[in-house]
Amino acid sequence: MSVLGIVAEYNPLHSGHEWHIKKSLELTGADAAVCVLSSQFVQRGEPGIVNKQARARMALSSGIDLVLELPGAFSCASAEYFASAAIRILDSLGVVDYVSFGSETGSLDSIRKAADFLADENQAFREALKSNLDKGLSFPAARQAALRACLDDQTFEVVSSPNNILGIEYLKAIKRFNSGIRPVTIPRVGQGYNEKDLGTSYSSATAIRGYIRLWKSSAAGGYSSFSGTSDDVSPGAAPDTFSVSLPDLAGNLPESSLKILDAEFRTGRGPIFMQDFEDILVYRLRTASDQELMALPYMEEGLHNRLRQASLNCAGLDEILEYCTTSRYPRSRISRILCALLLGMTSSFLDELKDIGYARYIRVLGFNEKGRKLLASARKKAALPLITKPASYRKLKDPLARRLFEHEARITDVYALGYKRPELKLGGYELTAPPVMV
Repeated sequence: MSVLGIVAEYNPLHSGHEWHIKKSLELTGADAAVCVLSSQFVQRGEPGIVNKQARARMALSSGIDLVLELPGAFSCASAEYFASAAIRILDSLGVVDYVSFGSETGSLDSIRKAADFLADENQAFREALKSNLDKGLSFPAARQAALRACLDDQTFEVVSSPNNILGIEYLKAIKRFNSGIRPVTIPRVGQGYNEKDLGTSYSSATAIRGYIRLWKSSAAGGYSSFSGTSDDVSPGAAPDTFSVSLPDLAGNLPESSLKILDAEFRTGRGPIFMQDFEDILVYRLRTASDQELMALPYMEEGLHNRLRQASLNCAGLDEILEYCTTSRYPRSRISRILCALLLGMTSSFLDELKDIGYARYIRVLGFNEKGRKLLASARKKAALPLITKPASYRKLKDPLARRLFEHEARITDVYALGYKRPELKLGGYELTAPPVMV
């Protein structure tokens, strides 16, 4: 059986994602598809709009056969950690032949050229990077300026686009792990990655989330009249009747995704935004010691003072982000720092994971019948422990693997605080949540 791998957040799974799955299967001729899916918090430094089980069900409803988890330590990290951990999981599964990713360029050759350059980092690039850092530029800005100085226009354009950047990191990881997985790329359709205005079809996930956030804050949103209990619909399950109140999304999401969003919103499990945690974040910024703040990933001397001052001068998260974002400190970096503070991640833990090969286990989030057969095959070939029953993590022999899973459990406990119904805010769900089966 030929197997396709995809790395995704599906936050939420929209028509462009569904198109990517379909075209990737056609291009590779694969018989089955495996997705490595982001955990409860995603790469932008924000929570998934619905939980990972609901997003796994979206994937299984749109052409994916087996869903694996990208642990939160990596799913809410920079491109290198995100991509490296995902490729490690796909490679360690032992059954994946291809990995397909979306890109702005649609050309694997140009992405490979950029990846090879960045993997080798010649002397001219290293000197340019050091010079820019000495000038006080942030690392991303310093690297971008060094790339501008060292690359031709076409290759520089490739390394300046969000999806291309992730593609480059996937290729670097394949090379680093000496993996036999073959990469393919599919050109993006519809809006750009950061486009904020909702279109009639193929809107970006950013635009879709923005629309849902506005809807949530309006008088029409919130499903405030729903009178059921949290047991009325299981996590991620679609209701028998379809009554979603998001009409403008009908052309942008598959009906299965809309039904799942509807179920989650009606039971109070969404939509979740970082603003749902802003009181906790302001508290943490005001009370954390300098040592605690400096231990966070992506932090540097001076930025911790700026963040603390922002928590004193600003009442809400949007204001804090605006206060701290500069040309030296991009908004995405500030968001990831705040996410790390919320979730208890440290740079030393992230470095430990990187040094030992990123991912330490393979966690199964969901599968269909074809996915079940893939799992049976993977159990004979996997290079990392496979976890289908969450509580079995205690049997992991690797202490770092156990720490990684325990961190994941804490992430889910924090994520639950964003739910709307008090009974849903209880902790401990991570250790009892079975895989989604369709």
